Amino acid sequence: MTDLMARLSSESDIHSVEAAEVGFSIIAKPDRVADFSLMIRAALDCPDAPFVVFATPIESAQDGQYERAHVLPL
Repeated sequence: MTDLMARLSSESDIHSVEAAEVGFSIIAKPDRVADFSLMIRAALDCPDAPFVVFATPIESAQDGQYERAHVLPL
């Protein structure tokens, strides 16, 4: 779980990170949307995670891809 939180909160070749007043936002890099979406689905599927994820789906995509998410640590 802490590995996933570290992946979410650290910029990578998959996403960028923006600080927020509470928590942080992560934004998919345009050429890595599929990988970003896999990471977001993993975060959404963690029932005992020390955070909550609010993901924004890509409206034009029909296969559950995400363009950004906001992460709130608990």
